[in-house]
Amino acid sequence: ESAALYIEADVHERESQLAILEPSGTLLTEKRLPTTNLPTFIDSLPGEKHVAIESTGFIYPIYDKLSTLNSCHISVAHPNKVKLIAKSKLKHDRADARILGELLRTNYLPASYMPPPDTREKRLLINDRVRYGLRGGELRGSIRWLLKRRGITVQRPFSPEGRRKLRELGLQEINIRLDELQLIEAITRKLNHQIAKIVQEDPNAKLLDTLPGVAPYTALFLSSEIGDVNRFPDSKHLCAYLGLVPSLHQSGDTTITGHITREGNKWLRRNLTECSRAAVRKDPHLRRFYLKLTHKRGEKKAILAIARKLVAYAYWMLKRNQTYEELSPWDGS
Repeated sequence: ESAALYIEADVHERESQLAILEPSGTLLTEKRLPTTNLPTFIDSLPGEKHVAIESTGFIYPIYDKLSTLNSCHISVAHPNKVKLIAKSKLKHDRADARILGELLRTNYLPASYMPPPDTREKRLLINDRVRYGLRGGELRGSIRWLLKRRGITVQRPFSPEGRRKLRELGLQEINIRLDELQLIEAITRKLNHQIAKIVQEDPNAKLLDTLPGVAPYTALFLSSEIGDVNRFPDSKHLCAYLGLVPSLHQSGDTTITGHITREGNKWLRRNLTECSRAAVRKDPHLRRFYLKLTHKRGEKKAILAIARKLVAYAYWMLKRNQTYEELSPWDGS
């Protein structure tokens, strides 16, 4: 029976660099081959195969093909955490492959979560919604700046009446942006309609849609980003995953807490803080907590605390399969 092999692939769009190690750590061979041939080559190797690949923007097709191979166990490395563990002055594909191999063999490889195909599709939809939402904001800001530069004042420029007045100015640079904004808004409405439909069919997103201040867009955003809630031991780990916990610097008897870590998806984090402002207007329990904390710590820290509460509620709602109304007020605190 063949001994297990540890195969490390530094995957690029066209070519990949492989390092194949024995369980003892002895390097058997190194090989460079076209990325499209990677699954076939790994499948041709004998015995049990443990494969490590680094997460990239195009990793899903390779991961899906490797996952179907017999006696092949796939681990996808978290690129940022690998850099922290194995920082080196030498940066080339052979060194990267060897580093992944040693981390995999010694069970120190920091793994990335690989969502199932349906969750990936929801994430792609959310990414489109984020992208078009940002572009709409850029266009509105650009129009306001053009008006300011020309010394023109238009009250509520993006209301129907305001847009009519903008058109009457007869300025080409504003009309071009209004035309694009009209197209962007039509696409955004279409995406919002798709998202609302998916939320009604997705049990997890439908639960999160009952959170105060949370619309279908944020419900699906949060649900798809969480994926399998059971991968988080508790709500604090989920808050840390989303970058909502304070950074910590500790040395000896000195402990300093700083700003939030800002790990994870920054657009979801920004969205959650906006939802928190709506939540304190709608939910008496959250509003009391917000006012009390605002008095002690200030408005910004109070809003972040509300965002953490919403995430904690979301965690327990998914764990217990309960709506926000069914969850006790003290749960998730």
